[in-house]
Amino acid sequence: MPIMDFFGVLRRRWLLVVVGFLLTVGLTGVAYVVTKPTYEVTATILLLPPASSAIDGANPYLRLGGLGQVVDLIGVALTDQATQLELQAISKDETDTVQADPRTSSPLLLIDVKDSSPGTALNIRDILVSRAPQRLDDIQSALGVAKADRITSMVVTLDTQAQEVGKNRLRSAVVAAGLGVALTLVVAALWDANRIRRSRRFAARRPVRYERTLEQDSPDIVDDDDEATDAPPLIASPADSPELEEELEEELADAPDNTSR
Repeated sequence: MPIMDFFGVLRRRWLLVVVGFLLTVGLTGVAYVVTKPTYEVTATILLLPPASSAIDGANPYLRLGGLGQVVDLIGVALTDQATQLELQAISKDETDTVQADPRTSSPLLLIDVKDSSPGTALNIRDILVSRAPQRLDDIQSALGVAKADRITSMVVTLDTQAQEVGKNRLRSAVVAAGLGVALTLVVAALWDANRIRRSRRFAARRPVRYERTLEQDSPDIVDDDDEATDAPPLIASPADSPELEEELEEELADAPDNTSR
């Protein structure tokens, strides 16, 4: 569609366009409110070597090598089926990740929890943090490791507030706005094209009706000898009168469509 014709449609169907835009604004607001936000909260836990491995009270942070495999084991232990079912019972929107922190080579366990509620995200994070040392102790006791030789853990970071992440709500609002605007323009164009086609069909049939009316209702144009006068037939044409064209446009909405007959 040429750009000038497009603006012509907007000018002729401005009321339909305005109503469509208002509905689009409402749809955008509903999409933004209905879409659930995503909140994220994290914690990190550091594994420490057993006290028995220290030499003359050496700094334990100097002996962190070799604990990376244990971090992976705890991550697997905290994502078992029983734990996941327990967390899903708390919130269906919950997603969690328990793995080695990719930002460092230290034996650091990263716990990341996302949920549509900040309070629920914090609650689930705290559950996983409390389970980490328990699972670490369980896997060592299952092997009969003496308590003096067991690896321990300590919490390094613990978020106090859940932060909203992602752009789910904004994305939903943008999609709703785009669909609303597109639908409004398409409906306006189709409505305008349909009215123009019906107007042309109605205008093409209207002169015949005028001719019949003049022949039936005006016998004065026929003389006594049943011979037609030399006067041309009075056939009204919408193109000859702007007022008549507007009248045809107004009658078009109420006139039945006889093209299917």
